[in-house]
Amino acid sequence: MKKLNLIFFFAIVALGLSSCFSEQKRLADMEVYEGPMYESEDVKILFTDSTVVRVIIFGAKQLQHQNGDVEFPEGIKIVFYDKNGDQTSELTAQSGYKENDSNLYRANGDVFVNNLQIKQTLKTEELFWSPESEKIFTDKFVIVETETQFIQAEGMTAPQDFSSYEFTNPRESTTILKETF
Repeated sequence: MKKLNLIFFFAIVALGLSSCFSEQKRLADMEVYEGPMYESEDVKILFTDSTVVRVIIFGAKQLQHQNGDVEFPEGIKIVFYDKNGDQTSELTAQSGYKENDSNLYRANGDVFVNNLQIKQTLKTEELFWSPESEKIFTDKFVIVETETQFIQAEGMTAPQDFSSYEFTNPRESTTILKETF
């Protein structure tokens, strides 16, 4: 009888262990999910300084990834304000991405920056914004349009209000005066 109980006990233990190994193999064979952890729609993110709104980010869709990166696959609009809360400029693009490690925002596809106070526009295909330095920059081809001229260049750095700008490769730039009618 003791022998039968002992055999029965070992059979149960062996069956239990084999099911554990089978479960571990199934878990090991599963693909790791690498998609977004969170998805939000009609997002509005406010950056404030001493209760004054300094930046508002709008996105039709926001995806939060496991590493902390944030993606705006359906377009991004960033509105910049001065210390008094007056709107100075806005950035729009077909998509956007915020890298968590560097805290840099990247705007891609038909990127436009409009300074609303001095009426000048920047056009490029890729632009970065640093919230820490409050600067926008790119190493891509840019067109700056003012009320009197077009300027073409490779690369540019500017304050986020786009009140001034500095080209990183000015030898490639040309200025064409607009005709007035």
